[in-house]
Amino acid sequence: MANPLSHLASFTSNQISGSDHSLIVCREDIAKSYNQLSVMEDSTDIQNFCTNYGFYQDYAVNPQVQEMNKQQEEMNVYAVTPQVQTGSHVDKSHFSSLGPFELLRNNPSRCKNTEGDKIRNMNDRANAYQKLSAMQIMKLAGERFIQFSSNKFININNLLHPYGSALSNLSPDDNQDVELAQILLAAAEKVSDQQYDRARKMLSQCQPLASNTGNPAQRAVFYFAQALEERIDRETGRLMPKTHSVETDGSICIASRFDASHLAFHQEVPFTQVVHFTGIQAILESVATKPKVHLVDFLIRTGVQWASLIQAAAERKDNPSEHMKITVIESVNKERVEETGKSLESFAKSLNFPLSFKIVFLPDRNQLTEDHFDVKPDEGVVIYAAFFLRAMICEPNCLETAMRVVRRLQPELMVVSEVEANQNSPMFVNRFIDSLFYYSAFFDCLEDVMKRDDQHRMTLESVTYGRGIRNIVGSEGKERVCRSVNLDVWRSFLKRFGMEEVKLSETCLYQANLIIQQFACRNSCTADINGRSLIVSWKGTPIYITSAWKFH
Repeated sequence: MANPLSHLASFTSNQISGSDHSLIVCREDIAKSYNQLSVMEDSTDIQNFCTNYGFYQDYAVNPQVQEMNKQQEEMNVYAVTPQVQTGSHVDKSHFSSLGPFELLRNNPSRCKNTEGDKIRNMNDRANAYQKLSAMQIMKLAGERFIQFSSNKFININNLLHPYGSALSNLSPDDNQDVELAQILLAAAEKVSDQQYDRARKMLSQCQPLASNTGNPAQRAVFYFAQALEERIDRETGRLMPKTHSVETDGSICIASRFDASHLAFHQEVPFTQVVHFTGIQAILESVATKPKVHLVDFLIRTGVQWASLIQAAAERKDNPSEHMKITVIESVNKERVEETGKSLESFAKSLNFPLSFKIVFLPDRNQLTEDHFDVKPDEGVVIYAAFFLRAMICEPNCLETAMRVVRRLQPELMVVSEVEANQNSPMFVNRFIDSLFYYSAFFDCLEDVMKRDDQHRMTLESVTYGRGIRNIVGSEGKERVCRSVNLDVWRSFLKRFGMEEVKLSETCLYQANLIIQQFACRNSCTADINGRSLIVSWKGTPIYITSAWKFH
């Protein structure tokens, strides 16, 4: 069974700046406790399986199949995408000679340090402890987990050993949260090793402290422990597989609260606005000289961003638009999209702007062809794919079909916005760690912008994040519909179809930062350029990306 330590180390190493003195002291305490508990065996080589994975086939329980898929991961092969080399790749031979603490210090960082990571001013020892974020809790828990488990030293009593808890610069509450997260990581490792009884015992230790109404770390542990319990139940036959999508819910009441909660979140945090308006700016620049524009939206949601595009096009003085056509591909709720179209047409009419709206309703997206779009020779075609590609990872044939259609349409520009996270590894423990750190940033974010008893926050955490976590952690095969890969994987995938990345303009970055400055959380949310694309982060943790593409 592959060792998760090197993958976990990629999240915990070199992420604490020199000014984060209390966390540095905590690291020293971890090292001291490691020496005090030196009755362990000599450390074994730590296998690096922090590979750059793309679209993988599912990781079966059968040990022989596990070994085959493990080899496949190391080769980074899948039918949909070629091998991807990211900047975080580390030479395996380098790992084999390192002890766990050296590995922590030397493995490259996955997250950027920001001012928001500072814990307290060490010049004033009289200051009270300042609460650690969930992300910082997970980092420290990861380091302690690596120290203990790399020498086969993992059980509940050791995790709670008084020397093992020697994080002297932490408050008692933070110390407790670090221990809680460490037990969660240990339970995930036992689930990965199919030691389900031991995993259940560890999860039972989490239950008294984890809470869906507590602090961000406690909430994160609550939902991830819940997901591990569900996975154990499925693997042991106590829970039957589900056939419905993670996005669906039969309750109209829950669905309406779900929409209201998303709206409340968008009013407090600019993630979605930055993504959408960066894309709009790129589209406007690409069709600036085109009198007729045909916009193809692969996965429309509210469509509210297109009102801004319509208004900007209507106000354009140079090369005014003669006509704009919006074609939307829909597979589930045709009536909802029809209402969106009526609203946009009504808005365009109020501006005296010529707009037509068309729906291509295809329950089976694999039946999509270029003939569905009725593109005219004098139209400038733009394709908008916001969070569409990730939705098709679990349906690779549909993804391939969509990209072949895109190639035949030869658009002026294709705008891609996606989740910036690796949540599709065939190795369960990799996927667990990636998701734990990614979602911890969201729990931290909600702590900053909403009260703990806010009903919108509770709905977001239980419906949006909770269900996503359970699907990523607890499901496999066709049931696991929540999948994401990072920008480097999409770069490789899109280049395979003959596309090249277009550099987003300075105006795009300016617009993104202008939007962020309008929010109270502006010091925590950042927009930066990654290569030629834009990446939106929360306190240094990448959240979403927007990129633009065209054919050679």
